[in-house]
Amino acid sequence: MARVYLDYNASTPIDPRVAAVMRPLLEGPFANPSSSHPGGLKARAVIERGRSQVAWLLGAASELFGSGAHSSRHGSRSRSWPSCRRDA
Repeated sequence: MARVYLDYNASTPIDPRVAAVMRPLLEGPFANPSSSHPGGLKARAVIERGRSQVAWLLGAASELFGSGAHSSRHGSRSRSWPSCRRDA
């Protein structure tokens, strides 16, 4: 009988394709994406590229992303989902 795992709140398996893309980022080199040195700029570019890709998949503007839970909740209250869409 196949195992059915229902507790994804505790732990979620990573799709092998996602793991392959993330592996170089997890193995370093490491840099603060808020820093202005070359490593920080490269880290910032990786984050922005990821945000753009997720926004594109959702059909949303990249401004959809906040810095954390508070700004995300505030943004969702101050504008509706359709206004975040690229075609709105």
